[in-house]
Amino acid sequence: MSIGVGDPAPPIELPAHDAARWRLADRRGRPVVLIFHRHLH
Repeated sequence: MSIGVGDPAPPIELPAHDAARWRLADRRGRPVVLIFHRHLH
């Protein structure tokens, strides 16, 4: 999957620190920065 500049983001749902779910759709219309990294041991 590729996303270009200005393209809408796909639906994203992630686990939150408090066992809730974090949904990108809940932040629609607000700036959001997502940073993905691999945790290396």
